[in-house]
Amino acid sequence: MDDMVDAMRQEMAHRMGQVDTWQTVYFGGGTPSVLTAQQIQSLIDTATSHAPLQAGAEVTLEANPEDVDDRSIDQWIQAGVNRISLGVQSFEDSQLQWMNRAHNASQAVDAIKRLQDAGLSHITMDLIYGLPETSLAYWQDQVGQALAMDIPHLSTYGLTVEDKTVLHADIASGKISKPMDERSVEDFMWHRSHLREQGWLTYELSNSCQPGFEASHNAAYWRGEAYVGIGSGAHSFDGQWERRLNVANNPMYIKAMKAGDSLGFELETLGPIERRNEQLMTGLRTDLGFQRSHAGKWAETLDHLWSDAIAKGHMLRLEDRWKLTDAGMMWSDAIAAAGFITDNTDL
Repeated sequence: MDDMVDAMRQEMAHRMGQVDTWQTVYFGGGTPSVLTAQQIQSLIDTATSHAPLQAGAEVTLEANPEDVDDRSIDQWIQAGVNRISLGVQSFEDSQLQWMNRAHNASQAVDAIKRLQDAGLSHITMDLIYGLPETSLAYWQDQVGQALAMDIPHLSTYGLTVEDKTVLHADIASGKISKPMDERSVEDFMWHRSHLREQGWLTYELSNSCQPGFEASHNAAYWRGEAYVGIGSGAHSFDGQWERRLNVANNPMYIKAMKAGDSLGFELETLGPIERRNEQLMTGLRTDLGFQRSHAGKWAETLDHLWSDAIAKGHMLRLEDRWKLTDAGMMWSDAIAAAGFITDNTDL
């Protein structure tokens, strides 16, 4: 792990000319809570030695419940972490065992209480809906437990079945039932409506919060702002036309960073079509929707292309933007794709 941290610090040193001020910092991409507090501190120190943290900057650490104890929390706070993203997934032991998670439900509850007792108010947790052989009542209980613990932010994700996984094999063999789309839709529609009834903001497809607890880091990504990704497999974007993808192989990444060469990443230059279509895709995932001002002369064509979604109640055509309804959010990718530009002459 020390080799990886050293490589990340070397990458920062190579690239910090791209940054004037850090507005947010996010430790994610897996299980960064396995890093020691000293390693986290060293990464933050390296970043801030090249560019200062903006006052009040959001510094998020993804953590699993089994990694949370009082000593670690104190060290994270001392290192500058002020927001925790906790991978709870479920408050039911049988589901956690089925998902092969290392923690149990009581550990998840204990982790939340410890974080709150330490004074961390910005806590978000991941919960998964649409699990096989569950009911709406199960999902209502999961969301209810989160709300009862006064968690101010939730990231909710529908279960996906990937090829060549244990879940895929279990479904193929008939060991468990295939998740039904209807089950996911019912869960999704219920929690969006219920959270708004509780005064929450359902501000993005997978993210909801109490007012004032939006994820600044994620919101910047959805707005298409620049970000710098550090580490193996990390993505970066300059906010205009260029993307960078680091090699997603730990030994190769470490070797490349030590050598200071360009073999550790690939660059992609976006054209006007790709940039505009990406704005459309990310915009429709949020409660702000896609602005008509971004569509240019394509606006009237979008009205036509999205007329079916509007007629079905999946989309609203407002004076200054198009916005998906809750029902439309379930089909956001398909609706967005229907409006993609394919020809430069349409810009």
